[in-house]
Amino acid sequence: MRAGPGLLVLVFGFGALARSGAGEIPALRPLRSGEVMPEGWIREQMRLDLEEGLTGNYHKVSNAVNLRVFEKHERVAGGFAEIPGEKRQRCWWSGEHEGYWKDSIVRMAFLVGDDSQKKRATAWMEALVAAQGEDGYIGIYSAGTRFPTSGENGELWVQSRIFQAMLAYHEFTGDKRVLAAVERAVQLTLSKYRGATYFGADKGLGGLSHGVGYMDTLEWLFRLTGKAVYRDGAIWLYEDYQNLKSRDRDMMLAPLLDMGRPWQEHTPHIMEGLHMPAVLHALSGDPRHGEAAANALSKFDRHANPGGGVVGDESVKGRPGSSDMPAEYCTMTEGVSSLNRILAWSGDLTAGHRVERVCLNAAQGARFHPTNRAVRYLTSDNQMRADEHHHAQRFLYSAWHEAAACCTLQAGRLMPYFVEGMWYRDDRRPGLIVNGHGPCRVRTRIADVAVEIVSETDFPFSDRVVFRVDPERPARFTLSLRVPGGSGQPSVEAGAGAEVARGKDRIDVTKTWQAGDRADVDFDFGVRRAKDRNGEFYHQWGPLVFSLPLADERKAIREFAALDGKPSGFHMWEIRPADESPWHYRLAPDATFALTPLDGGSMKTPWAQPPIGLRGTLCDAGGKPVGVTLKPMGCALLRRTTFPMMSPAGKPVE
Repeated sequence: MRAGPGLLVLVFGFGALARSGAGEIPALRPLRSGEVMPEGWIREQMRLDLEEGLTGNYHKVSNAVNLRVFEKHERVAGGFAEIPGEKRQRCWWSGEHEGYWKDSIVRMAFLVGDDSQKKRATAWMEALVAAQGEDGYIGIYSAGTRFPTSGENGELWVQSRIFQAMLAYHEFTGDKRVLAAVERAVQLTLSKYRGATYFGADKGLGGLSHGVGYMDTLEWLFRLTGKAVYRDGAIWLYEDYQNLKSRDRDMMLAPLLDMGRPWQEHTPHIMEGLHMPAVLHALSGDPRHGEAAANALSKFDRHANPGGGVVGDESVKGRPGSSDMPAEYCTMTEGVSSLNRILAWSGDLTAGHRVERVCLNAAQGARFHPTNRAVRYLTSDNQMRADEHHHAQRFLYSAWHEAAACCTLQAGRLMPYFVEGMWYRDDRRPGLIVNGHGPCRVRTRIADVAVEIVSETDFPFSDRVVFRVDPERPARFTLSLRVPGGSGQPSVEAGAGAEVARGKDRIDVTKTWQAGDRADVDFDFGVRRAKDRNGEFYHQWGPLVFSLPLADERKAIREFAALDGKPSGFHMWEIRPADESPWHYRLAPDATFALTPLDGGSMKTPWAQPPIGLRGTLCDAGGKPVGVTLKPMGCALLRRTTFPMMSPAGKPVE
């Protein structure tokens, strides 16, 4: 774009963000929970999911979240606990599920501003604090079996899941009692394991290796308090993880340092521990951790599908990502949480690209819209049908899956974690970094000045953003904007006195901001064609990947009931294509697609009523041109994303 009055075309470069030194604070700090509030379609999606969808009503769908295991302390470590009215579930599963659910409710309640759900969250916190043992224990295990050192051990995992809910509640409300309760519990747990080992005592199954998730709690407590016990605990956790004898070793130091070794094991564990080497590099300064952190992101890209999900039908199995590969919803949510932490501790804004890609493509395409009432446990970018009953029904859209309830619960956590990672504070200078673009309102302090910033945008369905800046008094600071994937030649108009600099991955806008100031940003997206690893081609505009929706026929095959036996209104679905012929369309080499507004589009519920599409031509099985409209991947339950290329003679290219 050409420069006009007050418009600076971005040409200036700058060095990479400085890393934290050993034992220091993160390179960037996420804003506290509640300082960033969603607006527009993001808020509406969460509101619907909380009021009408799975998130707010999961207690009607699955017994696993109703059992109050953190209050009763009745689970038996190392085996099964027989609970009246409950199907035999592993001793730690219900603790995981309860933690997931309460975490999603706490975050959504405050982000949406739902008073009834806030009261529900407050009652949970009061019960958790009241049930805390005299020694500080918060967990699920009985007094005689807690802190196990052999057998199937979910101690660290389930604690970390409920602590995410408790720490978020503390940040939203300022309730110091909840923070103190978590601190007592964590210090107790560290005292039980740091003198010996957690990961190396005995072979275990998934519950043991899920313990890598405890890093979430340790790094968050260190950010909040600066206390050495949590820094040292984080270093111990990763070092002790090197002793793991059983499965899920992909995030160990030696395998990560070997770039010739692809990921092999359980994908959720990999995503849960993805941030560990980045955190350790900042805390310890060990260059091996820095190399491992960089390799972790490179391996992420190797195994990521075009829609952003990392390959996994439970395990990666060394497979490179492509539109035909499955991805698990758990990995999407845990991956977003880890990537947010990688960005904070390393300052690497490319982590934001990966968050944006998975949240705005694969994750949206694995759930019902506009209200999330069913989720596909395993999803793929190319998705012809969802009626396969193999793999314990993981390929069905459902409110609950027989194999495990984890993915349907994780769907409620994803967008709150997206919001969590939207804005960061730059402690090296007065300023904020906009990592996640989307409609939102920010209220925080910069250099001891209260500031409100409103991001007005239809992103990702628009490439333009208006930032309205309203400080309580004039204040000089920098607003840094991560440049989204698919941007062309971005431009910024920020008025008189603005200094605008463009780097490889961000735009810095520095000025003395006054009430009523604004910055108008145009990221200049264009339609792009990309080649998938399966040899086929797909189209993008900005961060959105586009697909050809397949008209579907839906059949509810099961309705779920909870402890009271009453129907929940939530179902398991078989979904088949009404017409399979579009699945066989091909792409001509000279085919072009253009962005176009769509009739009936809604920016309130854009995934159910897409406001934009890509119009162009594909060829049917007989080679006849067919006009089509591609829509964002998240707008279709069944879809074809990649297409084989035809040769000039009209035959598919081999």
